[in-house]
Amino acid sequence: MTTADDRTEQAAEHPFGPELGPLVDEVRRFASVVGQKAQEASADTLISLAGLAERLREKQPEVYGHLSAAGTGLAAAGGELMAAYRAAVAGHEHRWTAGDAARSERIDLDTPDGPSDKQ
Repeated sequence: MTTADDRTEQAAEHPFGPELGPLVDEVRRFASVVGQKAQEASADTLISLAGLAERLREKQPEVYGHLSAAGTGLAAAGGELMAAYRAAVAGHEHRWTAGDAARSERIDLDTPDGPSDKQ
């Protein structure tokens, strides 16, 4: 039989209660294993990609040079696109944030005889 002290210890071990405690532990173990496998897989992928670039540089230096230049060119093109966007938007942003407040118009819903019938 379990005593009150045993139940208190189990509750302290499993904050979600004794019914869900084993399930929570199983989920924790599963998440730990999945995280560990993901780290191993990402490390293997990085190593293989680094090896691929190195092999390409050794076996096909011309192709590697073109791909490197294309990467630099794409980065420069991206920078140019951002500069063009900023230039196009800057005028509009200045106009939107300028000090002139929007003009307001007073609308009187009351008729000269009294309040309007429309509610």
